[in-house]
Amino acid sequence: MTDPILFVLGAVIVLITFCDFLRTTVSLSGLGFISARVAAGLWRILSALARRTERSMGWSIRKLIGPLILIMIAAIWVALHLLGYVLMYRAGLSLVESQTGQPATLVQTVAFAGSALSTLGASTVSVTGGWWDILSMIAAVNGMILLTLSVSFVLNVLQTTNSARAFAMRFNALARSAGDSQGPARVAGLGPDLAAVAIKMVASPLPGFFVPDDPRMDFPLAIRNLCDMVRDGDDQPFHDAHTAELMAALSLLGRQVGPNCDHRDVQAARAWSDRHSIPRHDQAEGTTT
Repeated sequence: MTDPILFVLGAVIVLITFCDFLRTTVSLSGLGFISARVAAGLWRILSALARRTERSMGWSIRKLIGPLILIMIAAIWVALHLLGYVLMYRAGLSLVESQTGQPATLVQTVAFAGSALSTLGASTVSVTGGWWDILSMIAAVNGMILLTLSVSFVLNVLQTTNSARAFAMRFNALARSAGDSQGPARVAGLGPDLAAVAIKMVASPLPGFFVPDDPRMDFPLAIRNLCDMVRDGDDQPFHDAHTAELMAALSLLGRQVGPNCDHRDVQAARAWSDRHSIPRHDQAEGTTT
C-alpha cells in the first residue's frame, strides 16, 4: 500500500530543490532560495573563522572559503534530491531484493536511489512495477541534468572569479601608478573589463565569496577602492565617454548584487564590497586597502 503523504513530501523536496538548482545554474539571475541562504550562512561562519585563525594562529583559510561554499551548495543539491527520491520509494513496496524477493531495506533504497541519480543503474534490488520503473527513469534523467549542469556551472564560476581577479590586478596597478589625483582618469579604461565581470556577477554572485590571499587580486576590495574615488556621494564624477562604461558597470553591480536597501547604485556597490571583504591584519607591502 502506498503512503501518499510520504510520496508527495518526497516529490515536493525534489521539485523545490530542482527549481533552486535551475534558478542558480541557468536563469542568469542570481542564486536560488536555498543556495542563497546556504552561501550567506557559510560566508558568515567561514569569514569569522578566517579572521579568528589569522589573528590567533597567523595562518589563513580565506582562500578556501569560496571553494567550500561552492562544494557545499552542490552537495546539498545532491543530498536533497537523494532524500526526496528515497522518500518516494519508501512510500510503497517499490523495491525488492533481486534474489530473495524481500522488500528492500532503507540502506538498499538509498543505494538504489543514488545509483539512479548517478545514472549508473547498478543495484542489488529491482523495482516491483511499471510506475516505479518510470520513477527510476525520471530520477536518472534528473541526475543526468544535475551532474551535467553542475559541472558547467562550476566552470563558469571559476572563469568569472579569474576575470574578477584580473580586473582587480589591473585596477590596483593603474591606481597606484597614477596616484590620487589622476587615479580616476587612469582606471577609466577598465570599463569594458568591469562591465564583463559585472554581467557575470549578476548571473551568479558566488565569485564574490572567493577571497584570494593576495589583496591585489581581491575584487571586492578593488570595488571598494573604486567607489571611494566617487567623491561626496556623487554617482557621476566623470563626464566623458571613456568613463561612462566604467560608471555604468559599477552602477549595474550595485543595483543587481548590492544589498536590498535604500542605497544609490554606487553606495550599494560599496556596501556589497564591504559585506564580501575580510579585514586583513597583515597587508601586502604597497597595497591599497
